[in-house]
Amino acid sequence: MFQNHPEIREQFDMSAQADGSQPARLATAVYGYAAQIDNLPALKSMVEKIAHRHVQTHVTPEQYPIVGESLLQAMKDVLGKAATEEVMAAWTEAYQVLSEVFINREHDIYRDSQLCKVC
Repeated sequence: MFQNHPEIREQFDMSAQADGSQPARLATAVYGYAAQIDNLPALKSMVEKIAHRHVQTHVTPEQYPIVGESLLQAMKDVLGKAATEEVMAAWTEAYQVLSEVFINREHDIYRDSQLCKVC
């Protein structure tokens, strides 16, 4: 992802990338989302924490497809043969839904903190 989109590096703590803690946090969040897919209100505190972090690091809606593409490819690599078209289509849809949740919440945080330049 960083090779194809170096501009996105700014939103990531590269020391946390190097020591593996950021990918571990992402994997934990993905697992938590999957575990609660039928109970989205249970994800509120996780969404809130991550959305505030995204606002602090100036994540933009345009960056979600970039991260999503890389995340889905990594999942496909890890899952191997289990990454059927059906499985990957479900994960793609799930990522899109979750990214919309984050984009909307982050928009509200930007607006409420008057950090939003386009609100």
